Amino acid sequence: MSNSASGRGALPGWWKITSFHVELEDTGECLDAYGVDPLGHIVIIDDRMMSILTSRERTDTDAAALFETMIAYSGSFRIEDDARLVIKVDAAWHPAWVGSEQVRYVNVDGDTLSITTAWQTHPKFPGRTARGVLTARRL
Repeated sequence: MSNSASGRGALPGWWKITSFHVELEDTGECLDAYGVDPLGHIVIIDDRMMSILTSRERTDTDAAALFETMIAYSGSFRIEDDARLVIKVDAAWHPAWVGSEQVRYVNVDGDTLSITTAWQTHPKFPGRTARGVLTARRL
């Protein structure tokens, strides 16, 4: 992680999410999963963090459709190997995440935060391997 000798010092703060896309491993294609200008923030204080991300285009009144255009979770975290962020989730938009450890890879470069998931089978693309790539700007 840039700008932090300990791997943790550059993370604390309030971050505005500026982009989130899903990168498909087989084609390299990058898809704006929540639109080109998503809404959301990440707040990191001490050893706790929370994140909310939604599509700006959310107008559907169907609860199931709204559920598919949002991610929100919080929990305690630890940094491993100076760039691996492991979040112990205690509240989440999806009940399967509660109690899980979500692994992300982080980099801070000045006022820009990049968070990438591991490659995994993506629920929106059955049978295909993908990873999420999020960027945020410090407020």
